[in-house]
Amino acid sequence: MMSPALDHLPPEVLHMTLAHLDIDRRDSNKLEPPDAHFRYSRQMCDRPSWYSLRLQPLLSLCLVSKRLCSAIQPILYSEFMLGYGDSWRSELYTWDGRLLSFLQTVARRRDLAGFVKRIHILPHLLQASLKALEKEERDRQRLLKEGKTRARTPNGKGLRPPDVDNSPLRAYCGLNTCCDQPQPELRQSILRAEACDTLREIAVALKIKEPKRLSAKDLITLLIAALPKLEHCSLFFGPDSDIFSVDAATLSAAGISQLPLRTINLSVLRTAERYFDLDYNARALLDVSPYLETLNLHKCYGTLHKYYGTRKRAALPFLPRLRHVRITSSRLNEQGLENILNSCDGLCSFTYEAGVHFGDGGPEGQWDSSDHFQLHNAARYLSRHRKTLKSVHVDLRHRGGDPATPSAFNFRELTALKHLFLNLDEFHSRFFMHRWTDDSQILVQILPSGVGSLHLAGRIGKDLPRLEKALLGLSEAVKEQFQNLKEVRWDRNTKLHAEDAVRSLFADAGVDFAYDSWPPTRLSFYQGDSMPPANFEHPYFALPDSDDSDL
Repeated sequence: MMSPALDHLPPEVLHMTLAHLDIDRRDSNKLEPPDAHFRYSRQMCDRPSWYSLRLQPLLSLCLVSKRLCSAIQPILYSEFMLGYGDSWRSELYTWDGRLLSFLQTVARRRDLAGFVKRIHILPHLLQASLKALEKEERDRQRLLKEGKTRARTPNGKGLRPPDVDNSPLRAYCGLNTCCDQPQPELRQSILRAEACDTLREIAVALKIKEPKRLSAKDLITLLIAALPKLEHCSLFFGPDSDIFSVDAATLSAAGISQLPLRTINLSVLRTAERYFDLDYNARALLDVSPYLETLNLHKCYGTLHKYYGTRKRAALPFLPRLRHVRITSSRLNEQGLENILNSCDGLCSFTYEAGVHFGDGGPEGQWDSSDHFQLHNAARYLSRHRKTLKSVHVDLRHRGGDPATPSAFNFRELTALKHLFLNLDEFHSRFFMHRWTDDSQILVQILPSGVGSLHLAGRIGKDLPRLEKALLGLSEAVKEQFQNLKEVRWDRNTKLHAEDAVRSLFADAGVDFAYDSWPPTRLSFYQGDSMPPANFEHPYFALPDSDDSDL
């Protein structure tokens, strides 16, 4: 007979037991890469979902006995993350009814709802089931015969065409075979008729007074509201962005004024959905997340501020505990970046990777960076966090280079900074401003004295000799000005002419110098990495202002 204490085992002992049984189980407290939720890894389209297979042993153990089920359920229900990573690519996985079923479960079993700490929501979870579409089609045909309606479905199977335009990405990457991965077709979104039973049950569980006002567009909001201990939320916006928007009125109706969220990931899954609007899609979620520590945004192209009459509202409320911001494959303008960096006052790490330009100006339009912030302004906005910011990674290789304002930038005010990443071609703006400056002092003048590592990526073209002098100057200044500097990395695609001298001087100063590479963050919807061309190598490269004092 199984011991009655089995369901009271400490989590650590139970996890060790599961590991001994070779059951793969994610440790929810273990740090993972910030792009793990959409990272391309191993999923083949004709194979079962690797994430689903990983859950099967836990499901099987739940069927062994009631006591073992009680011990396993807190682990099994700690996350609802179907399609995690690239497992959504499996064509053998069925999505129908999974979201509605999970919502019904947490509505009926509030004890299980209390176990859920992580959710991962893809557009696939919000598409109508084949059964519901077949019923809708039968009803439509019946009404057609009665002359009461017109044909109006996307097609006979309720499918939305993917409408994927890869041409800007393909032209920019030069990877025709990699970027031509087939895109999944998504059916139309869940209709209220299919979701009515679930909406009714969740309304009762959350004590919503007027459940008749709820619709299928409220499913995501209701899911978040139904999980009292949710800490980690990943949302991928799809073709119907309304159904992914978190609604403030629904949260209020459910009595939600605060959520325990610590990490929020927002992204789009496919190239068809080119951007999401932070204010429209997630403002209500951020408003009730005062404990937020980490914000990850992928493919965010919004201006991040809205006008209400003559009043401008920032896209982010004040988030007192926000410590880590990561923004990748995005295009933020000056106001957008400033709004995000002003949303807290104790940022510890900041990562930004510019995304490709999806303008309609043809090849020339790809070089138009008027929609994007400039590095010298980013450094100024970051200075708000001078006493706490330890890591800054600003990669503008995909930003484009025309127009650009020649201007000096430096990070010396960031007194807590330990790590700095920049792309080499940003130094052109300093060269425009200071054409006859002492090149050996270029890096010395921009770095805080406490910096521990410096990474420089990309290309610099004909100005490479000037930055080689800057590296030599930095190596000579290490012992007196940068005693904490231990690591310098240089892009392996830009070989140094003075490599031996640079290595020798850094080695004498106790600094490890080496080549490295930094491919941009990639999604699971295509394979392959790309190296963008250097900014300012365009025929219409940026020139200094006509009133520059050096002219």
